[in-house]
Amino acid sequence: MKKLFLMSAFGLSTLSASAQIDKLLLEQKKKDKEKSDKAIADPKAAAKPSTWLDRGKLYDEIARLYTEMDSSAAMVAYDSFKKAVEVDAAKPGKVTKEAQKFLTGGTDESGVNLGQALVKQGAEKFQVKNYAGAIQFFTVAQEVNPKDTLAPLYGAYSAMQSQKNDLAAAMMEIYIDKGGKDPSNFSLLAQLYRVEKQNDKALKILEKGTTILPQSKAAFKAEQVNVYLDMQKMAEAKAGLKELIELEPKNAQYPLNLGIINDNEAAVTAAEIRKLKDASKKTLSVERKIKDAEETDKVFTDEIKRIAGLIAKQPKNADLKRQKADAETKQKENKVALEEAKAELAKVKAEVAQLGDVNAKIADLTAKQNVVREAAKDAYNKALSIEANNYDALFNLGVFYFNEGVEMKSVIDAMDMKEYNTKGKEVEAKVCGKFKQAQPYFLKAKAVKEEEQLTETLKSLDAILKQFEEKKIVCEEAK
Repeated sequence: MKKLFLMSAFGLSTLSASAQIDKLLLEQKKKDKEKSDKAIADPKAAAKPSTWLDRGKLYDEIARLYTEMDSSAAMVAYDSFKKAVEVDAAKPGKVTKEAQKFLTGGTDESGVNLGQALVKQGAEKFQVKNYAGAIQFFTVAQEVNPKDTLAPLYGAYSAMQSQKNDLAAAMMEIYIDKGGKDPSNFSLLAQLYRVEKQNDKALKILEKGTTILPQSKAAFKAEQVNVYLDMQKMAEAKAGLKELIELEPKNAQYPLNLGIINDNEAAVTAAEIRKLKDASKKTLSVERKIKDAEETDKVFTDEIKRIAGLIAKQPKNADLKRQKADAETKQKENKVALEEAKAELAKVKAEVAQLGDVNAKIADLTAKQNVVREAAKDAYNKALSIEANNYDALFNLGVFYFNEGVEMKSVIDAMDMKEYNTKGKEVEAKVCGKFKQAQPYFLKAKAVKEEEQLTETLKSLDAILKQFEEKKIVCEEAK
């Protein structure tokens, strides 16, 4: 026990002595700093290049070892070495040579290292969120030590924090050009270019990253897909995801994303098809309006003729004259509506004509829609084969079948009574089966996590299935 006590006491005394030494050194540096500050204020001393050289060395040491004395000491050291060269310019000698050595990243036996000092104090400014100051220090550090990758890297980070994306990108390019090989920084630079809508530059840096760091190809390819999505280049994005699936076959996110892209394409195509169908329906609607107006005109003509015959027999009958005047007024209003409908039909036909062969276009779009829909379904199933409880894949597959059911149901809704009585129940059985096909995916997704959108969708699905049950429709198993 005594031995342990003695060891502890020895340790404490050692620490105390070390702390005392540090305190003495700090006090000495403070005195040296005061002496240097006075020297440059003295015209005679300031005229000597050695005064500035010594000041540069002192402040370099303060920056590296006693930064609490002056958080900008490294910049003072830099300016002092430059001043030494300037004062010595009339007859450059040893001072100039030594100062220039330090200004270009050189060191000496005392430990002078201006590049390191600048980076150190730049990092300190970054930590206290003085990003403008950090950028200044890291920029000068690059000048002092052009081969260093730390200064441009942290300069880029500082610029990003200051929302100076152009400067951040420029510094990150310098980092990479100097041999920086952190793959995350290649991706970060690509993201900077994406934010600034410079997608071509983003693709170029990702290609460069793939060449320099082939082991990180998957990460670069994933970011490349994001760039293609920004550029609305869906074919390239899908090709990239397919390549990623090959590179990382156990990553469910890639087939999931591929499914989502195909799903979105199917939705866009569906909107185009709907637009074309609506245009065709609009023509029929206006034509029906014209036909109704023409038939109404005939009715008014006959009615006016009938009333005129009665008036001929009863020329003093005021009520008949009033009826005839009302009929003539309404006929005129109907004729105005008829002319308006004819003008509307001409306009609609012109619009439809611009669309070209609507039926052929619908057929072509439907074929394309079927392809991307099938691709989406296969991709979601691929994701589930990798990760059986992937919520998004489960939910999206449920939505896939649910939407198919909605489309099939719209066919029934468009049937007249005669058509429904002929084949309505048969179609309803298939529609019910399609909705039923969506149910297990929603239920499995719910077992993973409950979200409001899923809960509301399940309520809608349950209500639809209940309607079929009440109508005694037996659901046909969907394929």
